[in-house]
Amino acid sequence: MNYAIIAAGEGSRLKEEGFKSVKPLVRVNDEYLIERLIRIFKDNYAQNITIIINQQSQELQNLLNSKDYGVKINLIVKSTPSSLHSFYEIVSHSSFDECCLTTVDTIFNEREFSEYISYFKNHKNVDALMGTTEFVDDEKPLYIEVKEGLRITNFSDIKTPTTDRVSSGIYCFRKNSISLVEKAIQENISRMRNYQRMLVENHLNVYAYSFGKVIDIDHIDDIKKAESLIKNNNKHILAITRFAEYSPNSENKDFMIIKDVVDLLKKDGYDVRIKNEKDIDFEKGYCPYVISMARNPRVIECLEKWEKEGCIVINSTKSCRNCYREIQTKLLQKNDVKIPQSEVIIAKNEDFFDKTSTLFQDAFWLKRADFQTIEEIDVVKVNDLNKAKQVIKNYSLRGIDKAIISKNIEGDVIKFYGVRGEDFFYYYYPTEDKFHNKVNVGTNRNKLDEKRLRQQTIKAAQVLDLDIYGGDVIVDDKGDTYIIDMNDFPSFSLCRKQASMAIKQQFIKKCNL
Repeated sequence: MNYAIIAAGEGSRLKEEGFKSVKPLVRVNDEYLIERLIRIFKDNYAQNITIIINQQSQELQNLLNSKDYGVKINLIVKSTPSSLHSFYEIVSHSSFDECCLTTVDTIFNEREFSEYISYFKNHKNVDALMGTTEFVDDEKPLYIEVKEGLRITNFSDIKTPTTDRVSSGIYCFRKNSISLVEKAIQENISRMRNYQRMLVENHLNVYAYSFGKVIDIDHIDDIKKAESLIKNNNKHILAITRFAEYSPNSENKDFMIIKDVVDLLKKDGYDVRIKNEKDIDFEKGYCPYVISMARNPRVIECLEKWEKEGCIVINSTKSCRNCYREIQTKLLQKNDVKIPQSEVIIAKNEDFFDKTSTLFQDAFWLKRADFQTIEEIDVVKVNDLNKAKQVIKNYSLRGIDKAIISKNIEGDVIKFYGVRGEDFFYYYYPTEDKFHNKVNVGTNRNKLDEKRLRQQTIKAAQVLDLDIYGGDVIVDDKGDTYIIDMNDFPSFSLCRKQASMAIKQQFIKKCNL
């Protein structure tokens, strides 16, 4: 891969604030900006690196000429009126058909950069791939409009309702776009942003690539911001999405909540990878911080081994198992959390229905005891013994040995969401369940004590050791509330924006990031 660095600016704002040298010699974590880029490019298979500096940068020139960086450095010493003119000089002194170009002062996540280069290499139809970020910390940001597929349709100097990202000063170009540099200079185009507009106007395939937090060093204060960003970049986080089997009719909703949390963490500069639980190589991919929606028992076992090595997992593997219905039921009963009267039974024995119990006089609920809901029959309201036997037979055929029998309580169904340690709490009255069965049909709104509801759900979450949770309650005609289910990491679909912020905050606090 060919790389190029524009390092020809004067750094006037830094000088006004007392910095004595040229911008490329700013030190971030005891590393010059220019040498940081050379190292990163070398790590990403640089064949050669072309660098343009201005004629007043003798100290920088001496540095670059005095060292062997282990990669070919093509140094151009020429003062230019704009960044586009600097790029023109780079192109004029080179013969490459593709290259990656950056400004010298851009600070980014190194792993994201490697993935960016890999993406460019693997998408030969892309004429230009622009690094972008949703983090805006530039005095004159260049806003980017994209359509589906992240193809760029417009560059704007002002924010519009259709722009949510800005240019990050990181570019990859192929021959079709490189060939327009000379034309741009001939037409007296003098800024990189206007050249980028030209690429779109000429109908080239110009695409956006999302980075997390990216910082430009324009002021002295930016140095501390950059050092903090690099520190956060070194705190690797793995976000695990849920396998489709464990998200019945909610796969996209489940994915979107964790994606929103990941986006917020990236905006803060954390190095976050997102993977589905079925795609993780636990032998090679140890990560010290994990935010997890995983439910596969094998994945939970592997995460538990990581926890023993010091990894922090939220929700923890213990809390995930605590949501298995038999364990959940016994823990809530033991700790005086109000739930409907319930018993654990052996699913293979059909004669349990002969027991004289108030649970079985009218309608009651049967629930698989070993896990959470995967199929509609895993939680079903039963009105007669024949239907109950059919349910139990289904469980037995699927290898489910135990079931929960719960007394049916008539009343209003409420779904709730919470995050431990945060002010966030949300509840609503659903009209259907995840399998599109109607609920709350013909019910009156029974009197609800909202404060008691919240206290009750917080206590349940504490008993189950859940940081991120949701569930269902029944409010009877006396106003009594009964928790009928608790879930680890629900989709938060009606309150995703508020929930994702609360989840991010709890994750940062729990991991001490």
